[in-house]
Amino acid sequence: MTKAQEMLYPVGVENLFIAFMTGGKDSGDALPTYDTEMYELPTIETIGIAGNPTTAVKWASNKMFVNATKNSTFTLTLDHTSLPVEVVDKMNGVTPEKGIVFDNSNVKEYPFFAIGFIAPLSDGSKQARWFPRTQITPPQESFTTATEETTIPTQQLVMTASPLLFNNVTKSDFNSARDSATGVTAAEFMTQVVCDESQLETLFPTTP
Repeated sequence: MTKAQEMLYPVGVENLFIAFMTGGKDSGDALPTYDTEMYELPTIETIGIAGNPTTAVKWASNKMFVNATKNSTFTLTLDHTSLPVEVVDKMNGVTPEKGIVFDNSNVKEYPFFAIGFIAPLSDGSKQARWFPRTQITPPQESFTTATEETTIPTQQLVMTASPLLFNNVTKSDFNSARDSATGVTAAEFMTQVVCDESQLETLFPTTP
């Protein structure tokens, strides 16, 4: 029995990875590029992933002829301990002056970035995932008074992952338990944003 045939299950989640798109957006003419600085943050408490599918059903001759599903976006809900203010500012597309930023009611397009994570499995294998085109949604905030009991509040960030303009890719998923995952590790998968099949030969060349 190979690992791909075993009943494996996740046993936690490791670091959060964030790579900002160069210029804050992509185009339909080429794969996006990302800033050379990638953030790796030990901050995930929980990351929820919810698809938003639409289904088309077609009946013919009294039978279901087609049952097709399309999922264009994912809603990502990140419960975290903290994010660096530099990262939050970049997500919001703001540049502080004297430590100050302003918000207004004008129409605004938030920058796009890639977000990823690694989840270890029960046998030591690892699953890793990239969402290459993600935007935040305006956050809901609350501030609570301190008490004698010491607590560190959980913060939440909600994001929407949408398809790349170039190839419609919404996510890339690596699992080291797959039979074809030879010569590639989850750590190597997370060193760059993997978002197109054309990258596989150059990023992860097949050993003769």
